[in-house]
Amino acid sequence: MIGDFIPSIFLIVFVAVHVYAVHRKSSAEVESEWKDMYGPYGFHALISFIVLLWIFPGGFLIVGPVMLFLSILSPAGRLAWETYRKPRVVVCVGLIVMLFLGGFSPVSKPVAPSEWGTPLLTENPNAPLYPSGEQYTWLMLPESSGLEVEIIQSLTLRLPYQYGPLGAESSAFTLASLFNMEQGRLNQAIEILDQELSGFRLDVDEMKLVPMLAEDTHHYSSTSAGVDESVLVRLYELRSLSIGASDEGLKVGEVLCIATSSWGGTLEILVVVRPIGHPGLTSDRYAESYALEWLSS
Repeated sequence: MIGDFIPSIFLIVFVAVHVYAVHRKSSAEVESEWKDMYGPYGFHALISFIVLLWIFPGGFLIVGPVMLFLSILSPAGRLAWETYRKPRVVVCVGLIVMLFLGGFSPVSKPVAPSEWGTPLLTENPNAPLYPSGEQYTWLMLPESSGLEVEIIQSLTLRLPYQYGPLGAESSAFTLASLFNMEQGRLNQAIEILDQELSGFRLDVDEMKLVPMLAEDTHHYSSTSAGVDESVLVRLYELRSLSIGASDEGLKVGEVLCIATSSWGGTLEILVVVRPIGHPGLTSDRYAESYALEWLSS
């Protein structure tokens, strides 16, 4: 999708415009080489920075601080910063702004296997405004009444800080946990689950996710589905603080998250929410059938 390349195009256009504007102004005063406007190897470092966003795990979160540290580590580097402080500061601030704006660029529609039918919901008003994302939600009901109800969500999210797939899933989940970003998107699933359960009530404002000790990856394989790959997985306990007697609350379900990434800075996530007592929590914890259908689509 062309939208996946918009964030990096923002960076390239900004650098081109800045180089042109500064060089045009400086050329009117003194003849100079445009590649020297950021000091020795400054322009080469700038291009390397943009390229590394497509290659290095963590993208800007790692590449930015490391390159800045290396540039001031040596006496020559510190001298270059003193001499070319203004254009370097302007380009650094500009790149950060472009990276931020890139997070608003559109993403493709979420993966929607035909076996799941039409999504119950195609929007999530509780989702964060930033970064850009799309979300589909399905309600899977059992043939008979009981706790076998499942909420399935398929998401496509923009990663504004990284354009390559290497390590993207892990960094995204780490950031989501640090800033509690997953809670907003999960509220919709909790509200639907609350409507379907009769034994107890779930208050979205009194819920929290607790990471479970489990493997970081899981291998899904099916000849018929054409799937044979290991993907990043995360398991969480869904705890209700209003039901439990302790500060840790009472476990009322589990949440499985599966993630894959692609070039351009996009993340595909499958979320499976099951209430406590669901037979799949012991017999099929990694939701094999749903995951295979999702991965093959």
